[in-house]
Amino acid sequence: MSDLLSYIISDLTFQLPFTESFLQNALLNGLIYFILAGLFYSLLWSPFQLKPNSRIQLKVTSTFTKRVIELLHSLSAVFIFALVDILLIKAGKAGYTKVYFEHTTLLSFLTSVTLMILLHDTYFYWSHRLLHNPRFYWIHKIHHKSTDPSPFAAFAFHPIETLIEAFFYVLFVVFIPVHVDGIITWQVLQQVDNCILHSGYEIYPSSFLENFVFRFKTSSTHHNLHHKRNKGNYGLYFTWWDKWGGTWIEETDEVFSEVSGRGDNIKKNK
Repeated sequence: MSDLLSYIISDLTFQLPFTESFLQNALLNGLIYFILAGLFYSLLWSPFQLKPNSRIQLKVTSTFTKRVIELLHSLSAVFIFALVDILLIKAGKAGYTKVYFEHTTLLSFLTSVTLMILLHDTYFYWSHRLLHNPRFYWIHKIHHKSTDPSPFAAFAFHPIETLIEAFFYVLFVVFIPVHVDGIITWQVLQQVDNCILHSGYEIYPSSFLENFVFRFKTSSTHHNLHHKRNKGNYGLYFTWWDKWGGTWIEETDEVFSEVSGRGDNIKKNK
């Protein structure tokens, strides 16, 4: 599967005229986004509602119209990301970036993906925090129209914010060697994570906070509180920058335990 995606995104992209390769990549990016967002929406919102008692905001303020707007903004971001993909892949083929396409080792692959996640988390925290500065908030305001976000809000960005998000990708591939499969893996992982953070439901169990590894992972509750309060909890993958930077919302763990505990108690009573 990874080899197939690699071929579609890199080799075939390089062979096709620019417009065709852009449209092909935009379609692929759009399908991945729509499948992931649609899957989380179907499982948590409608029709299946697998965890109805784990809804974070008990009062539903999200409407069908708002979710359509979220979807349209996210699709526009997907097209911009696709354009950046094409430009960087062609630049990589021409030797202007550190992206490589030949065989790689498992260690190199895992190292590059881990590094992308850690550095992206840092970049996202500080750029996200900057966008909450009153001078720049007009750019970020579109995303915060979703005070009760759904998975379709994952990439509901202003075009300028989309470019700011994509700039991390540019910086990384210019300076750090990474296989094209590593980029694909990182992109899929961040889409999954964004859908979870914007799901509106807490999918993680209450034991999450007791786990040495997972207690540092951002939860849906963490990001949902950010949308509800419109400040604090700026982290993407991990919580440490919020704690180090003084932007951690103090009751995050308490709300998480309360919400996830609701789901756990239902399971025990069945």
